Amino acid sequence: SRAYIPAIDELRVTMYDIDSNYYGVYGEYGEGLGQFKWPTAIASDKDGNIYISDEQTNRINIYSDTGIPISHWGSSGIEMGKLRGPSGIAFDANDDLYISDHLNNRIQKFTKAGQFIKSFGNVGDDVNKLSLPWGITIGPDNYVYIADWANHRINKYSGQGDFVRGFGSHGSGDGEFTNPASVAVDSNGYIYVADWGNERVQILDYDGNFV
Repeated sequence: SRAYIPAIDELRVTMYDIDSNYYGVYGEYGEGLGQFKWPTAIASDKDGNIYISDEQTNRINIYSDTGIPISHWGSSGIEMGKLRGPSGIAFDANDDLYISDHLNNRIQKFTKAGQFIKSFGNVGDDVNKLSLPWGITIGPDNYVYIADWANHRINKYSGQGDFVRGFGSHGSGDGEFTNPASVAVDSNGYIYVADWGNERVQILDYDGNFV
């Protein structure tokens, strides 16, 4: 398998395998097919195609696993199915794509071809609300985990968008966050949080307890 690393400053994606062997780059600045202006996240579907969210053009770019441009979809707006600052993206077991639509303070779900399915989340600082949601992942339990950047916590939702619980609070102590930017969940249910403002990674157990 290959790793795909977005280099935002140079506006390209670099390809390596697991042994760090180099396979080239693709992408460049622009709005044409295969181009982007502010790539923010990357994910692959079951067919191995690569999807990249572009925060500035408000679209999702699609490439083959070798970096050949295929298509793109998405448009700017506040209506359901529109995007304002797509950041984190993640595929579920059905190959549907969840997007952190961070300037609209919501999560949106699409087919991988770009057909809108549903939206969930409302702006606010209550525990079941979102404020600039950024990173997103689908755990092995099929729940959706969100790094809620401005609320300094991780929110957990069902695949249908029902709020389950939130983890963490603002601070620099164990289990506290300052602007968490990304989240991942391993096969044992441990939750890994890129605690951006505190310049560290924190590990929580399945119930959100600091490990």
